[in-house]
Amino acid sequence: MTEQKDCLKPEEHYELHMCQLKAKEMHERIEELYKDPKFVCAFCGAKVNRQENLCNPKPL
Repeated sequence: MTEQKDCLKPEEHYELHMCQLKAKEMHERIEELYKDPKFVCAFCGAKVNRQENLCNPKPL
């Protein structure tokens, strides 16, 4: 899991980012984000459809 200090937007880290959603086991939200991925996290490799849900988003 990515540490907050590595996150490009730490103010959003605990609420929005995939690594925290996984840690909190927010399965419905996670499933929604995995549909039709457009971005990948350069830290953890998670692929989601909204860049604001990643610590270090890069386009796919």
